[in-house]
Amino acid sequence: MPADAPSANDLSYQCDWRFGFNLNSNAKGTVGYLLFWSGCGGLNLARDIEVWNPFTGPGQTVVSGKLVTCVGLIDSLKYSGGEDDPIRITAYVSKGTAADIRAKLSRPLTNTKVKVAWYIVSYDDEKKAWYEAAFVRENAKAEACVDTANGEVQMFIANAGTRIAENLDVSVYKLEFQIVPANGKTSVLEFATGPSTRLVREWKSEDDEDADDDAA
Repeated sequence: MPADAPSANDLSYQCDWRFGFNLNSNAKGTVGYLLFWSGCGGLNLARDIEVWNPFTGPGQTVVSGKLVTCVGLIDSLKYSGGEDDPIRITAYVSKGTAADIRAKLSRPLTNTKVKVAWYIVSYDDEKKAWYEAAFVRENAKAEACVDTANGEVQMFIANAGTRIAENLDVSVYKLEFQIVPANGKTSVLEFATGPSTRLVREWKSEDDEDADDDAA
């Protein structure tokens, strides 16, 4: 395996969400977008953030054009790499989206099924090239459930906003959620740590494996 290949045991990414809001157009780094989030019994998060796309050239397959329209800017995506390991995403969303989430979480969730899509791009300083670092294959949505721990749903929204810059009176709200594969569903995820390295993962529940064994 090349030295810069993604590790099968850690497919996590830290993103520069402030750079994602176009505060420094000359900068390079890792930028992530929460492209789609819908579920939990009618919580359909609006794609109400539109930002400049730093990667506008050959090799981009998930989005195209000068702008990216998304639910939020990703701060981190944490995933240990196993077929049924949880994925934890932290992102910054608009005031309206935060209010919608807060209203939904004010009552117990009766349905935790969700569909989620993300897109992370990064820059290779040595090769002077942008590359797609993490996404769901074929522009699909990962079919999942919001995870629980000790009976608590793993989804949180900040009450207070965070300014995108000290000199700008524009605030966004921190959203954090953890998802696990939905039973009977398989999502194909792609990861990379460079323009020439790629790792494909099938993300599915243990129940899927049991079903495959029974079928065999």
